[in-house]
Amino acid sequence: MSARWKLDQQYADIMQHHPFGIALYRPLPLSTFNIGSCGYFDEFGSWNPIAHLKNNDSLQEKGLAVPDDELERAPIENGIEWGPKTSKCTKEAKVELSGGVDPATGIPLTVSSLYSYSTDTDVGAVLLASNPITHERFYHKSPFKNWVKKNALTILQQWPEVKDHGVWIVTSTFAAEQCEVNMWHEKGKNLQVGFSVEAMGFGKIGNDYKWHTSQRDEGWAKYSSKDGDKLVAFFGGLKFQYTWAFGKDLKAASRPVLRGPHGEEKKNEAEIIIAIPDPEYDEGSYFVDCEEYLGDEDEPKREDGGQW
Repeated sequence: MSARWKLDQQYADIMQHHPFGIALYRPLPLSTFNIGSCGYFDEFGSWNPIAHLKNNDSLQEKGLAVPDDELERAPIENGIEWGPKTSKCTKEAKVELSGGVDPATGIPLTVSSLYSYSTDTDVGAVLLASNPITHERFYHKSPFKNWVKKNALTILQQWPEVKDHGVWIVTSTFAAEQCEVNMWHEKGKNLQVGFSVEAMGFGKIGNDYKWHTSQRDEGWAKYSSKDGDKLVAFFGGLKFQYTWAFGKDLKAASRPVLRGPHGEEKKNEAEIIIAIPDPEYDEGSYFVDCEEYLGDEDEPKREDGGQW
């Protein structure tokens, strides 16, 4: 795993208390990473598309079967308003402006509010995203699992990288036109952000707010969309992983099997959905399991430090 990918994983870990799915340290363009996209994240954390489940012509050109089930899309939500999103241990505090803004920060003197962000732990993060936020998602999980059951062997044959990286199907996204991210690894570090409208409390900044980060604070990564596109800050989906096993003609259980301690059913454990033959070794097979990262508060969340 590359150092860059480790940062991606760590950011997702410390932001997972937000009920939107997996947080992307490097937001991806919605035009290439949207609901119905199928692909994998490589060892550098880069997204590698395989196919799109709503594009039947492309699926057939790649030798993949089209979905048998309807992929039912929920209405797009375009009017979502977000304030700053922070890691769980990050503290937000309003800074009094009675003494004015320090010119050395580069924050305009005309800002209507100034906030600081800090942690007592070794790591913290802040996400700033422009409003309105667009949320897109599919209803139902089973059509995607059924599609993978039907195509698991073909995917393995054509894209053997999935043995190491697994396969993702994106089923929900939260996207914005602009995003700015800072994750730090320094206990006691303090960031300052100025806002051009009056903040209304933690996590509640007005719809048309603009932010200004301090020039003295290192680590800010700025992302802007182009040509009407948006940037995905959080996503949800299904991850399918291939696990090799000795033996041929193996079959998955007729009822879903959750991997984990015997007698325990944990919501965040992987469900084995199918067994397929190893295309390179007659005496081997692969079990294909599914993990759900759907982004709702009542849905399973991965363990801290778990790889996605």
